[in-house]
This record gives sequence, C-alpha cells and structure tokens, in this order.
Amino acid sequence: MYKVLIVENNPTIVRLISHFFQSAGCDIRLADDGLAAMNVLDSFTPDILFTDIIMPKISGDELCRIVRQTPRLKDIFIVIYSAIAYEDEMQIFDLDADLYIAKGPHDTVKNHIHHVLTQFRSGKRRENILHGTQELYPRGITKELLLSRRHHHTILENLAEAVIEMDSAGQIVQVNRAAQELLASDLATLLSSRLTDHLAGPGIDLIEQWFAHISTQKLPPFQSSYDSPLLAGTHQVVLKLVCVTEKNEFFIVAILQDVTSHKRTESKLVTMVYEFNAMMESIGYGVLFMDANLKCRIANRAFRDMWGIPDELFARHPTFRDLINFNRYKGIYDIPEEKFDRYIEERETAVRSGTSVPEDFSRKDGLVYQYQCVVLPDGGRMLTYFDITKLKNTQTQLAKTLVEVQELANRDPLTGLPNLRLLQERFIYILSISQRKGWKAAIMFIDLDGFKEVNDIYGHMAGDMVLKTVAQRLSGILRKADTVARIGGDEFLIIQTEVSDTSEVVLVADKILLQFAAPFNLAGMEIQIGASIGIAMYPAHGNNIQFLIKKADEAMYKAKSLGKRGYTFAPD
Repeated sequence: MYKVLIVENNPTIVRLISHFFQSAGCDIRLADDGLAAMNVLDSFTPDILFTDIIMPKISGDELCRIVRQTPRLKDIFIVIYSAIAYEDEMQIFDLDADLYIAKGPHDTVKNHIHHVLTQFRSGKRRENILHGTQELYPRGITKELLLSRRHHHTILENLAEAVIEMDSAGQIVQVNRAAQELLASDLATLLSSRLTDHLAGPGIDLIEQWFAHISTQKLPPFQSSYDSPLLAGTHQVVLKLVCVTEKNEFFIVAILQDVTSHKRTESKLVTMVYEFNAMMESIGYGVLFMDANLKCRIANRAFRDMWGIPDELFARHPTFRDLINFNRYKGIYDIPEEKFDRYIEERETAVRSGTSVPEDFSRKDGLVYQYQCVVLPDGGRMLTYFDITKLKNTQTQLAKTLVEVQELANRDPLTGLPNLRLLQERFIYILSISQRKGWKAAIMFIDLDGFKEVNDIYGHMAGDMVLKTVAQRLSGILRKADTVARIGGDEFLIIQTEVSDTSEVVLVADKILLQFAAPFNLAGMEIQIGASIGIAMYPAHGNNIQFLIKKADEAMYKAKSLGKRGYTFAPD
C-alpha cells in the first residue's frame, strides 16, 4: 500500500483523485493548498505527492522546491497535475518533478492515476514529458497570466527590501530572497511559521495586538519605531504591516527594512559629535566656527574665555561683527573710536576672503593672539586663536633652544663628536674649497681592535668610557680644519683636509696608532686596545662621500686581515 498526499483545492477533482487512489489500495492524505500540505508533511511522509500548481497561500511550485530541498522529503515521487501545464510546458520542467500531467476532462483522471502508479512502480524518475495533452489547446489568456505571474515573482525576488506574505491567521505563506537572507532561514523553515517567531525587541507586543484585531476591524498599516528598532537576529529592522482585502478574505504583507548600517553610522556620528565637543572644550586655544554669512555656529570654551563672550550671547548665534562690537568699549582693541567701523569692515573682508596665513593680533592689555582663518567645505569659516604672549616674550630663549636642538641632531650623544649627518655636510664644504684650491683630502675609517672584549669583560659603562677617551685622543691629534666623527658602535671617521700628498696622511695615521698603543686607564684599570685604519683619498678614489666611505671601509677590513693595528690605503 502506497502513501499519497493529494494537494488540490477543487473539491470535485479531489473526490475523483481520492477515489481512484483509494481503489488502488493507497493510503491518502488531503491538503487544499501548499501551506496545509507542509503541515501534513510534518507527520506524514508520502511515497507520492500529487499536487496542483496554482493554489492560494503556498503554491504548488513553491511546495515542490521545498520538498526537493528537504533531505527527509527529497526522494518523494512528485506528480504535477495542473491546468496550466500545457501553457507553461517550458518552465514547468524546472520544478524537478517525476511526472507532469496536464489537467483535462474528468473522465481521464482514472487513466492518469493508473499511469502514475505504473510509473512509480517502475522506478522511472524525472521524466521531462508532459502527459494528458490530447485534445487540449493552449489558452492565450492563461499564457498572459503566467507571464505576469513570473514577472511579479522576478520583481519580488530581486527587491532589496525583505517582503513577507501571511494569511489571515498570521502564518507566513510567501517570502522573497531578501527576507530569507535577513532572517537567516531557508524557505522551508519560514513557511507556515509566524513572523513574530523571527523577531525580538521592543514593540513585539504591539505587533501581536495588531494581528489580534486585524480580523475584526479595519486597521491602518502598522509601522514599528525607527528609534527603537526590532531585532532580526543581529540585524536591526523597521517593520511595516499592511492588510490587503480580496473578496471575503484578506492577507497581510510585511516589509522589513534593514537599518543596521544606518544605526551603526548614526551611532558613530553621535560618538564623533561627543568626541568632537569634548575635544573642542578641552583644547587650550580658541576655535570659532561660522557659516557662509559669518554667523557663529560653534565656539569652544577657550574662545569664549579669551574674548569674554558670555554663553547667553553665543546662544543667540551672533555674527562676527556682533562679537567685535561686544568688546568695542572694553579696552581690548588699541584702535581709535573714529577708525573702529573701518577696522570692522577690514576684519570682515579678510575673513570673507578666506585668508589662511597666520596673523598676530596685539591687544591693548598686552596679550598677543595669533589667529588664522580656514575656509570650510560648506563655505563657512573656522578661526583659530592661540595665545602667544609668552612665546613672544621668550623668543630669544626659543632661538637658543633651537640652536641646541640642532646641535644635538648633528652630534653623537655619547662622545659629543659630529655624527655622519654633520660629517656629510662638512665634506660638501671641504669639497668645494678643495676643488677651488686644488687640495686633496683623506677619508680615514677607524675601527677599534679588541673593543668587544672590553664590553664583555668590563661592561658597557667601561666601554662608554673608552669611547669617550678615544674621541678625546683623536680630537687632540687633528687640526681644527679636520673633522672626526663617530658613526656608530666603535667606528669613527676622519676627514683630513688641505692634504698635499699621502705622506701627510701617513703622519696622522701613525700618530693615531701611537695614541692607541698607550693603555687606557679607567678607574685604576689599564685597558689595551688598538685600531685598524682604512684610508681613501679624494679625488683619487672618488668625489662622493658615500663612495669614499665605502672604499675606506674596505681598506679597513684589509688592514684587519693583515694583522690589525695598522692602516691600509684603498687600491687605485
């Protein structure tokens, strides 16, 4: 005995189909639409699903898709028995049914049922052939209606908003793709469930009240609050419910708008406004925002305090001219009264022109402000005011500080010697003189021998003392025109200028080696180190400082390979 579920809303056809299936010994269940069929399928798994296509609530084609997508039901033998099959033959095969029959005269039903059972027993599935078309003729009006139905379905599926249709009992009978994505549920889960099963948050009770009264009275559309949105999973949504009456029945359409991104943006904007206001009130300089007509919009506390502007005045959004006139007789402006109107005109003209060069303003009481005007994207203006009174009074000290800072940037902090940056600057100067006078110059690359052992045995403090002593000894050997620099670690560079021939360079190199031969006395300890020296000559080995340093470095490594504590010239 086979189990059969018949889905058909025409009572006469239902009786006929039921009679012939029961005559064949089948156990049948009945459903007059797709929604009722889904409720039956919750507890009854048929061998054969015999369904029409065009039905109220959930249609037959939607039912077929759900069955094929549900693992428990996907192998049911599906029979499409529909009056539109002949007019919709090209599209109907997309339903992935096992047998397709065009609904025709009632006297053919017995033969159709016999064919269904024969095909089911044979095990033949997915036959894309339309049966029962004999003596049937395509109907033009049906084709037009089917085309219109497909158009509406396509539009619905591609709407950005989530659209849900419910019956008068509040059960979901149709959902578009956007609704499935928003509610994070498949079609089978959503159909026959209630909308409120998928929503949470404030206002759910109002939705339930609307549903409860819709059957007894005509209610206006329901609109949930944007300020307190509903929740659909992690999404914030706004719901609109509309009741559509058709003859003696009605159905409900729900439109869900996902406002999550809007709410996040609003939250960020609110946070930014709070942060902006907090920042404006905390900064120590005055800031004034005006619109394109120079009407004040925002001023921070520092600005209001600098100019003595009361909050009540600013609350009235005064103009720039109003602010100046407010302080006209308070001894702030060192301007004769007869020239004050002209002064205001000049100030307004300057601000309207959008001058962005910082300017100083000296008050009569001795305070000095530096102000600047910036044009805003909306045509408004932003004025900033810095109190630079102390700055003006300490310019000399600032200049001195700047010199000290520049000196620090050019010198090694441990030894006080020039660093590589200052050495390069001096080489450019030496190069220009040497070119004019035909002098030569020598670049000596010095690397200490045995310095690593000093750090390892005596510690870095002792190593630093050795480096300072090295700097002193090298400085004592050289002339004022020469330059010694520490370029890192235990590496030093010397530029010897005004050189006639290499013998003068050799003399200096010997002096360096002799100095390094003497022990370094550190707090009663005698430490012995040496030096390896590589020498490159200008212009023989190049006229670029980086290249000459490289050549001298290579020569220094050659000196180390020859036994250390000596010097080597770079090869020509």
